Amino acid sequence: MKRQTVLSGAVWLMLSAALAKLLGAGFRIPLTAMLGGSGMGYFSCAYGLFLPVFALSVTGMNTAAAALTAQALARGDTARVSGIARTAVRLFGGVGLAGSVLLGLFAKPLCGLVLHNPQAAPAVVLLAPAVWFCCMSAVLRGLYEGHQQMIPTAVSQVAEGIGRVGFGLLFAEAAMRNPSAAGRFFPADLPPEAIGAAAAVFGVTLSAALGTLTLMLFPRRMRTAPAAGIAQPEQMREIRRALIALLIPVAAASLVTNLTTLVDLATAMRTLSAGMLRTPAAYGLSADAAAAEADALANFYYGSYSGLAMTVFNLIPAVTNMLGKAVLPAFAAQNAGNDRVQMQRHAEDVMRRTAFLAVPAGLGVSVLAGPILRLLFPARALEVQIAAPALSVLGIAVIFTALSCPLFSMMQASGYAGDPVAGMLCGAGLKLIGNLLLIPRFGLCGAALSTLLCYFAVLTGSWYLFTRRTGLRLPFRRIFSGACTGGICCAWTARHLCFRLMPVLPRTALLLSIAAGAAVYLPVCLLLTKKNRCS
Repeated sequence: MKRQTVLSGAVWLMLSAALAKLLGAGFRIPLTAMLGGSGMGYFSCAYGLFLPVFALSVTGMNTAAAALTAQALARGDTARVSGIARTAVRLFGGVGLAGSVLLGLFAKPLCGLVLHNPQAAPAVVLLAPAVWFCCMSAVLRGLYEGHQQMIPTAVSQVAEGIGRVGFGLLFAEAAMRNPSAAGRFFPADLPPEAIGAAAAVFGVTLSAALGTLTLMLFPRRMRTAPAAGIAQPEQMREIRRALIALLIPVAAASLVTNLTTLVDLATAMRTLSAGMLRTPAAYGLSADAAAAEADALANFYYGSYSGLAMTVFNLIPAVTNMLGKAVLPAFAAQNAGNDRVQMQRHAEDVMRRTAFLAVPAGLGVSVLAGPILRLLFPARALEVQIAAPALSVLGIAVIFTALSCPLFSMMQASGYAGDPVAGMLCGAGLKLIGNLLLIPRFGLCGAALSTLLCYFAVLTGSWYLFTRRTGLRLPFRRIFSGACTGGICCAWTARHLCFRLMPVLPRTALLLSIAAGAAVYLPVCLLLTKKNRCS
């Protein structure tokens, strides 16, 4: 088989991730228009509870399968490659099944006791089977990626995105159009928005199944190898131990990363509700109505934050993360061969490319948060007003989040998968403390500020650990000076032009401003990057 280079693999993955995220936006934006802040509160509770379970059972599986396959191929051990494929599918398929069962069984107590939103439980139950499908997809993608075959991952991501748009919006619209008919399948006291959210979640489960099926349609030879011999039972046990040994730290690291979402779920609505009871006038409530309406209004506020601000926040890292995924197999193979020159080159290149995309995008989101949300959600003026200040803060956090991911991938490929966990736990701790202290004072901007502090701590700790453990250098000036200087020029140009054009060209001002910012960014960034490389 012809393997893909790191750059071509990254291009495939980034294009598919960009298309998948566009499809994801095409799902969440009309879904928000259907469900509003309240319905998105229920949907976000279910999806937010699913994400840590998904990370625990999926992310480590993908990395473990890809890294071990790449290492075995680098040594020419085809029998081990086939053994890894068989063991990974059996082992992680069982883990996924257990995750689905546990999430379904404990949906009601988790939603009631942890999330303070018991009406989200039906949506969690309908999302539980997606854990198994996602586990199987993660294993298959890892096996393909270990062979440096990124096309199956790219195609399955797009198929899953198409399924999410088709199934999710179809079911949500049907439920919202005829809530009485859909309500026959749900508890009698469930509001229509919660029924619509559960219907949309069921579409997400079906899309996960479609992604798994797509991966299975690719030729088997692309994810395994013709064995020169059959792996012996002792070797199979060793493979199982190696998979678990790599899975646990990687999954723990990913779980800690996704704990920030769970921290928001567990604390945001509680602290918002408490703040509304303490100062009801600040939220437009009377003292008499606050006790009855605080919980519902907190769900509406959180739904606006998660459905609008977090949707935009997650777009950029999802695309830049593909650079880290693409470098992992090659980096693992180079580490196995102790090729320090190529490791250094790949480390600098992947960080520079990530910064090239993340810095201007994050700064642009920060300075144009209001216009971006008004363009995407024109029918939800109140939700936009609530979410825009928080998104301005999250735009800066985007940069730290995006830059952390390639560091994680390279550390995992270097055999130091457990090292980022301590730093990420510190970040999650900062997120928890920040929510408790800042949300009562600043509302949803407090949640965004705590996210910013969290990911800044994660990036700083990961950078230090990566350079210390691997001995590789990441020269700050050579990597970031072009992106940072160009990004500031880009953001300044876009913001000033947008607010000058808005009274004259309200429909096209934002797009023209973004184009102008990009026209300023590219020459400045490329000129400084070339200058730093030559110096």
